[in-house]
Amino acid sequence: MAITSDGTQAFGIESSPVTINAVTYVAESLSFSYSGTRADINDSNGEPLGSTVIPGRLECSGTLQLSSTSVVSDVRGLEFTITSGSGSSTGTYLIVDASEAFSQGDYVKMSFNAYKKLN
Repeated sequence: MAITSDGTQAFGIESSPVTINAVTYVAESLSFSYSGTRADINDSNGEPLGSTVIPGRLECSGTLQLSSTSVVSDVRGLEFTITSGSGSSTGTYLIVDASEAFSQGDYVKMSFNAYKKLN
């Protein structure tokens, strides 16, 4: 018996399914990372006085599974919202890049990278 890609299998992600540009996807995996940059402070002789960390954006990567019979479109530059999960991961994300859709069994998937919008 073949598995039917009907979008009812959410793979344990609480914020599934997600809607991007009126197409519904199942978030099969999500990973969040908090970036930062170290800034060194030196005196006039170039000797280190100290350093500090400048927080960066919250970034997200994951795999989306098409949960309808619609054709997968280019999702770069589009937004999606995560409404459940930990407090810092909830919010609106902008997709920066995405892979071409690939088939895995009866499912069509794509990988993506995004960052959390500040406002």
